[in-house]
Order: sequence, then structure tokens, then C-alpha cells
Amino acid sequence: MYELRLQTHLARPTLPLYSGYNPLSMERQKRLILLTNDDGVQARGLLDLKEELKQLGSVVVVAPYEERSAASHSLTIHQPIRIIKKGPDHYALTGTPVDCVIFAIQKLLTRVPDLMVSGINQGGNLGDDILYSGTVAAAREAALYRIPAVASSLVMEDGSADFKLAARLMGQIIGRFYPKQMPPGTILNINIPCGEPSGYCFTRQGSKRGRTLIEEKRDPRGNKYFWIGRNERKKELDPGTDFQAIREKLVSITPLHLDQTDYKALKNYGELGSPRGPL
Repeated sequence: MYELRLQTHLARPTLPLYSGYNPLSMERQKRLILLTNDDGVQARGLLDLKEELKQLGSVVVVAPYEERSAASHSLTIHQPIRIIKKGPDHYALTGTPVDCVIFAIQKLLTRVPDLMVSGINQGGNLGDDILYSGTVAAAREAALYRIPAVASSLVMEDGSADFKLAARLMGQIIGRFYPKQMPPGTILNINIPCGEPSGYCFTRQGSKRGRTLIEEKRDPRGNKYFWIGRNERKKELDPGTDFQAIREKLVSITPLHLDQTDYKALKNYGELGSPRGPL
């Protein structure tokens, strides 16, 4: 069995991650896992991950009826949503990834899930892209319910993708860190490089510099229309970032948190919560 090992940017020995599953214990049989994505209910990454997660508990899929990439944390509030059963414990919802999480918890499941997993996304969710990602947003919504949550993505190269390998790696990672090292309210954003990675490492969120293009075109009648186009921002390959890990063929694991307060900036404004008088 392929086994991931921890890699750091310091000279430390490698450590085994997780060397295979034991037979399902009673605890695992009772474990309830909610699975969703933003690529749609029939996406390969979701189907392969579903089979792998069955080794860890009972899996219920509630995923968008069609692709909803870049939906971010949006909700469907201007039209009704509908649920379609695709198979045993496998449902499609005519809404966003965040809708799927809310519907599953509030309406479909008989109890709150023990773990929520989103993915495997077709393409990376690195750096600033997590702000747009429906995959990451679904995990963030679960974290609002204090449910341990994981977002998973496979970085593509030349259109090739081995989702079965990526799903096995996700099984190893979740088996290693859940539940003791996944506190409620924290999201693990996991990005897997294309091919067999040399190990895994913990990273911080990277960033990009530049801009996203707007592509202008014309229809057959000569009218203008536009596409949000190619992303020409340059990746900042700083040490310890998710971008750098992927460049080094390592699985990137970035802990994310719901609290978006800029504490460094807050210190510049003085003591937290102290009154400042009239404006």
C-alpha cells in the first residue's frame, strides 16, 4: 500500500502517516460522514472518495445536481431548491455546496454528522482561491456547526487526474488526524499534487499577485458578451506555503479557521474592546 510520510522544510526524520485500515470497529460503524463537493453529484472525485470513506464510517452524499464551481459561500435564496435521490444515501440538490450542507444537517440526516468532507475537487484550491471555492465553503459551513471538516482538492496537470489514488491518500490523512487532531471549528484544506506525492506537510495559505482577466467576445449578432477569464496572477512560492508544497510534490494540509479577525492590525488600534470616546 502506498504510504504518505511527513515532510518538513527542516531536517527532521520522516514519520509514517497511516499504514492501512483495521477492520471496522463498532465506533467506525456508528460514525456518520457527510460528503459533498462543488463539481456535481456524479463527479469522479466525489464517487471515488465516497468508496474510500466507507472504510471509516457510514457515508451520506448530498451534492449539487450540477457543477457549482466558484460558488464560494453563496446560498440559494431567490428560487426553491429540490432534492433528488440518486441511490442509497446518495442525493442531488439543486443548490450550492453550502445549500447541500445546510439541507443535509437541517432536513435530511437524523443527527448531526461526526465528520464532513468536501471534494475531491477537480483542480487545486490554493492561496487566495479558497475565497472563491465552493469546495472550501462547504467545509466552512460545516465548521459553523462545530463539525470537524475537511476540504480536498487534486491539483491537475495537463488534464490528467488519478482520483482513486487521491481518495486513498485522503483516507490515510483522515484516518491519521480524525478525531483527535481535528478540533471543532477548524477546517483542514488539503491539496494533493498530481502523481504520487513524496509525502505531506503542514502549510499556511499562500497568495498571488496580479489580476484576473475579463475576456470580451461577440455573439453572431455582433453583441458583446464577457467571460471571467484566465487567472494571470503570479503565485508567491514562499517557504511554508501551500503553493510551495505542491511545487515540491507534497500533499499540502492547511488548517483554516472561521475567525477572520486580523489580530496584528487589531493591536495597532489599541486594547481590544476598550472605549475610545466620541468619533
